[in-house]
Amino acid sequence: MIDNIYMEKIKTFQQHELNRIRKHWNESGLAFEKFGKSSNVLDYSDREINEMLLGIYKDSKHLMVDAGYFINVSTIQKASCVLVGVSYSRRIKPDPHSILKLQDIRNFYVEDYFVETSEKFSNTHKHKITGYLKKIGGISLGKGQYSHLYSIPNDFKKFFKNNPADLFYPIQRYINGLFFDDDYQISNFEVVSKLTISET
Repeated sequence: MIDNIYMEKIKTFQQHELNRIRKHWNESGLAFEKFGKSSNVLDYSDREINEMLLGIYKDSKHLMVDAGYFINVSTIQKASCVLVGVSYSRRIKPDPHSILKLQDIRNFYVEDYFVETSEKFSNTHKHKITGYLKKIGGISLGKGQYSHLYSIPNDFKKFFKNNPADLFYPIQRYINGLFFDDDYQISNFEVVSKLTISET
């Protein structure tokens, strides 16, 4: 049984898939020999194998980003997302060039999430993690006209450091929470958008 409290909120693999990894670990593509706590696959619990399948190596603080290489999350200095659009909780049609009220927003529609590291990995400081967040269950694909974007509900209806708190939540939970057990380990967060959102 998967026993980590965070595992209830992330994608979990079936037991037969985890067992297959143990039997055919040399074909799994997992990097536990390099980034794990042991080079023996039998030393890992179901929870740990599940995490590794998602690109998470908590012992060494390594994460596989969208481009297929690993970064050390301890070197992350900033996180950001690109906000493209919103939908509304009531039948209102605000001027797209006006300031939007946070309370009126039902869902945010995001194009991508990024983290920036103090060290270069694969010759860059900036790394896309949109696919990782989708794979782990932190963000969902939008629908209809927003099907090419990722949908995040406006549940908190409050701000975190001048940005909608729900947009920070994927970083808070699936980077900070998983790797550091500290929701605010990485708190430098920026929303890149042409939209202007007001709390009132």
